[in-house]
Amino acid sequence: MGGSTTPLVAGTFLARLTPEERAAVEALGRPASFPRGSVIMFEGEPEERLILALGGRVKITRAGPDGREIILGIRDPGDLLGELAFIDRRPRSATVVALEPIQAVIMSGSRFREHLEQTPRVAVVLLEVVAGRFREATLNRLQFAALDTMGRLAARILELAERYGENVNGSIEVPLPLSQEELASWTGASRTGVAQALQDLRELGWLETQRGQITVRDPAALRARAGATP
Repeated sequence: MGGSTTPLVAGTFLARLTPEERAAVEALGRPASFPRGSVIMFEGEPEERLILALGGRVKITRAGPDGREIILGIRDPGDLLGELAFIDRRPRSATVVALEPIQAVIMSGSRFREHLEQTPRVAVVLLEVVAGRFREATLNRLQFAALDTMGRLAARILELAERYGENVNGSIEVPLPLSQEELASWTGASRTGVAQALQDLRELGWLETQRGQITVRDPAALRARAGATP
């Protein structure tokens, strides 16, 4: 494929590779696109197919005990999707849904495995990415146990600000890829609880909200409320 020119988010699998390594990995599969809202991978699916996200963001979800959607995280351009099922050859642990139109590369697990055997540095990068996701999952579990709705929401907003935020005159403008209902699912709270927490944060002057965007006015206050280190 010769390598995509789509901007990648720092820290993602493809962003950690050299241009030559990235082009070689992309050449292992075929290009594909998915419309917003489409399910790209299904929880419980018994297959090793992998997807490289080149453009657009997806949400990673599981069905809760009551059947409601639980959002586990967001993946960005440059991320590898389906890596856990590829590694342990067990059914998929989560569903992947397009938050935006997605441009991607689909490749077979067997072909990617052969490539990793021949390129140990790429295999190490994959190991680093998987380790980072386990750390993220551990931190999220601790936050769910220790923080109230406002604290968990502050943590999620800080994560979005770190990944997508732009510093404008001392504030951080953050495009919001999630609806309020999805933000509530990611926070582990009700939509009403998140709406009240957002209102409280606005009244404190820590942030402002607009359709599709959050402006963080006081990142330090949000970090303190989320129990994060400066």
